[in-house]
Amino acid sequence: MFTYLPQGLPETAVGAMSSETLGRYLAQAVDAGSAAVFLIVVALGLVVIFGIMKVVNMAHGEMFMLGAYTAWWLTGHGISFWAALVLAPLVVGALGLLVERLLIRSLYARKDLSTLLATAGLSILLQQLVSLSFGTQPRSVESPLSGRIVILGQSFSIYQFAAVGISMLVIAAVYWLLRHTAFGLRARATVESPEMAGALGINGVRMNMSAFALGCALAGFGGAVLAPFSGLSPTMGIDFVVRSFLVVIVGGSNAIVGALGGGTVVGGGQSLLTANFSPTIAEMVMLFVVMVLVVLRPQGVFSRSSRRV
Repeated sequence: MFTYLPQGLPETAVGAMSSETLGRYLAQAVDAGSAAVFLIVVALGLVVIFGIMKVVNMAHGEMFMLGAYTAWWLTGHGISFWAALVLAPLVVGALGLLVERLLIRSLYARKDLSTLLATAGLSILLQQLVSLSFGTQPRSVESPLSGRIVILGQSFSIYQFAAVGISMLVIAAVYWLLRHTAFGLRARATVESPEMAGALGINGVRMNMSAFALGCALAGFGGAVLAPFSGLSPTMGIDFVVRSFLVVIVGGSNAIVGALGGGTVVGGGQSLLTANFSPTIAEMVMLFVVMVLVVLRPQGVFSRSSRRV
C-alpha cells in the first residue's frame, strides 16, 4: 500500500497526524460510552417501575436530582464521597418507598392518568422544595479522584473511568437481581400476569413498593455518581428524564436488554453527534432517529413479546 507524502512533509508528521486523529476518535468513543452507561443506569429505574407497576413516573428526574444533592450535602458535612455514593441511593430509595405508600398506591385502582399527573405534580413540588432549601444557584461536588491520564495525546479524568466501572457493576447487579433471584422471579411473574401472580401467593402490594423504591434508588445513584461532572441545580433532572424516556421508547418498556440497547443508541449516539455538530443539531437528529425507530418498531427495537423484566 502506498502513501502519498506532500513534498517537504516528513513521515513523522504523518504519523503525528494519525496519532492525533486516533486520539480524537478515542476521546469521542470514551465520552460516548460514558454517556451511554450513565443513561442506562437512570433509565433502568424507569424500566423497573413501568415494567412491574405500569406507572409512568414523571418525578424520576427529580429523584436523579435528589441523589446529586444528597451527595453534595453529605460531602459538605465531612462524609467521604464514596460513602455518599452508597448513602444517596439509599436515601432516595427510602423516599421512593414513602411516595409509593402515601401517593401512588391509592391511585392504582383508578387505572387512568392519575399516577402520571400525581408524579408530575410531585416533580414540581420537589423542585420547589430544593430551591427553597438550598437556593437556585449552581452547586458542585469535588471529584474524589483528581488525577488524569493521557492516552494518544488525550487527557482523561481518572474518576470518569472509575464512575463508568462502578455504574457497570450496578447495571450487572440489577440484571442479576431481576434474572437470578427469587425477587426477580416474582417480579417477572407480576409483569406477566398480576392476577396469576397474586393467585400464586405473590404479594403484589409489596412487589410494587419494592419496584418503586428500586427504580428511585437507581435514579439517585445516577445523580450521585454524575454529581462531580456537572453543576447541581433543582432542574438538573429534566434533561436526564427526557432522555431516559427516549431510552425506554427505543429499547422497549419491559426489557432489561432494551434499556442497555436503548441507552447505547440514545446516550452514545447523542454524545457522538454533539462531538461533531452543535448540540441543537445533535438533539434534532437524535429525535428524528427515535421517531423513525418508533415507526419501524413501535414495541421497541430490542424488545420481544417473550422478553420481560
